[in-house]
Amino acid sequence: MAIFEVQGPDGKTYEVEAPSMEAAAEAINSFGPMSAGGVSTDSEGVSEFTRKGGAMLNGIHNGISFGFGDNLQGVKSALLGQSLVDGAWGTDWSGSMGERYQRGVDQARAIYAKSQEVEPGAYSGGNFLGASIPAVASAPFTGGGSLLGTMARSGAMGMAEGSLQGAGNADGRGIVGETIKGGLIGLGAGVAAPAAIGGATMGKRLLFEGAPQIFGKASQTKANRAIADALMRSGKTAADIDAAMAAAVRAGQPEFRLMDALGLPGQRAANGLTRAGGDPGQEISEFLATRQSGQGERVGAFVEDAFDVKGTTAAKTQQGLLDARSTAADAAYDAARGNAAPVDVRGALGVIDARTGGMAGSGVTGDGIDAKLLGYRDRLAAQPGPDGVMRELSDFDRVLGVKQAIQDDIGAAVRAGRNNEARELGKLVKELDAALEGSSDMYRTANDGFRSASKVIDAVDEGAMMATRGRAADNVPRFGAMSAAEQGAARTGYGDRLLAQLETMASPTSNRAKPLLSPKRAMEADAMATDPRLYSDRMGRENTMWETQNRALGGSRTADNLADQGAMDGISGEVMQAGKAAANLQFGDMVSKVARALGPILKGQNEPTRMLIAQALMSSDAGKVLVPAAAQTAKSANVRRILEALLRQPMREGGEGLVQ
Repeated sequence: MAIFEVQGPDGKTYEVEAPSMEAAAEAINSFGPMSAGGVSTDSEGVSEFTRKGGAMLNGIHNGISFGFGDNLQGVKSALLGQSLVDGAWGTDWSGSMGERYQRGVDQARAIYAKSQEVEPGAYSGGNFLGASIPAVASAPFTGGGSLLGTMARSGAMGMAEGSLQGAGNADGRGIVGETIKGGLIGLGAGVAAPAAIGGATMGKRLLFEGAPQIFGKASQTKANRAIADALMRSGKTAADIDAAMAAAVRAGQPEFRLMDALGLPGQRAANGLTRAGGDPGQEISEFLATRQSGQGERVGAFVEDAFDVKGTTAAKTQQGLLDARSTAADAAYDAARGNAAPVDVRGALGVIDARTGGMAGSGVTGDGIDAKLLGYRDRLAAQPGPDGVMRELSDFDRVLGVKQAIQDDIGAAVRAGRNNEARELGKLVKELDAALEGSSDMYRTANDGFRSASKVIDAVDEGAMMATRGRAADNVPRFGAMSAAEQGAARTGYGDRLLAQLETMASPTSNRAKPLLSPKRAMEADAMATDPRLYSDRMGRENTMWETQNRALGGSRTADNLADQGAMDGISGEVMQAGKAAANLQFGDMVSKVARALGPILKGQNEPTRMLIAQALMSSDAGKVLVPAAAQTAKSANVRRILEALLRQPMREGGEGLVQ
């Protein structure tokens, strides 16, 4: 057969294989009318889609505005003249502003009513979606520190939303009554939503977190939640904790761990683990006991550092100062002897005679002080000879020797507590010093050096006395009045006495830091320590670490026994007891046993999970532990708040439906 080109009804040319042209034309025409090409549409489907979309947009507008969409349209009509003209939005300025407002309100209400009538599903869906937008936006403000706190905040937010929606949808009904009704319904929905989401969350945790623990699986999620809860109760941020632990490492206290930095919540978490027993409790107990055993050495080293003891003692320091003073004095007094003139000792003799002269020739025997003074008089002057002339000692070296002997007697009197004797002998030394200085200018210089060195030596004992007696209000000004050298010596004496007191605390569980944190000690350390802030922070951390171990390892034996019994019974023991109770038809006891068996799992307290918590509390890397824990908790809380916000809207709508 031949192939013919035939024009079809649509104007296009087709090639048709046929016996003749007529047959080819008949074949083309047998197909009937042909489309001229292009895209065909279902006009009815397009109209339905447009209608549903418009209804949904109207619902969104009404929901997001809490039902005030018609009022907003009224404002636009009043101010901008916007109005429906021949079924389309246009401009109509006729009438007063109030009339234009009411016209816009009526037109908007008519549009909403028609959408709700024609496409109720699309309109309701849009209304829910619109109302959810401000509800979700309010989610960050509805969280509380507990379920009750969250319910209260959510209830308040629900009341506000319900009141606005009630007022916005009054539409001619009593606005006050609708506002109150909407507020009460919103309050109920707001309170109920967190409880419902909380129940669902518990169910999810039981299924996805609790159930695996029955088979001995650890739950990192639950461990993170326990750490995040402790962080929240501490009132600190993860950054605060990380900074505190980093400062401890810089201060030479790497033993300061997360459980310490968290404060009381961390200590309570450690206590719960030790009370629960098992390997987690044992690990924490051993760590804390070992750390406490080294507290004495740590505190002692910090005292040495703060008061510049440098591994010596007050006695060694004082002896070193004495040796240095002696060496310097020998050189200085040798130089003074070289240019000395005769010494006039009449002033010193006058001091002696002023006390002993009244007894001359009386036959009355004086006291020990008089005897000493008269003995020194015999060394300074001889009785008149045959020529009636009294001879007095004037040789510089010999007079200096007498003065030094008197000073030795003064030292012995002070050590023995004979203060009156020391005072009377001191008067004599003062006069002899004046006589020697008058004899040699260089002696005055040597004497000043000796006197300054003596003050430094005496400061060692004075610092030691400050550590044991006297008020801080007196000791601090006294220390401040010393020279730099005297302060260094006093600081050493003070620190040495503190170390001696620490050595008397022999019990391994004694808190060596506590006595050093008393108000007196703190005030004196603030004035005397080489770095008061470092010293105070170190002692504070040591006190916190002691409190952690005391809280975790202390407590009654009853609590220990209960924990041990619980560790022995375990989950299997409780389940067996529950089975026994059921066999005896003791169903109340059975429920109690089952609850005790599942309780640790619901709380995330099986042993592997507790081990994760224990390791986290003993961690020295706060960021590694807290960052994922805080992130997980924040994400979980945000999701719950959003779900609660989304749940408030349908619960509120359902409540309004029941009331109407």
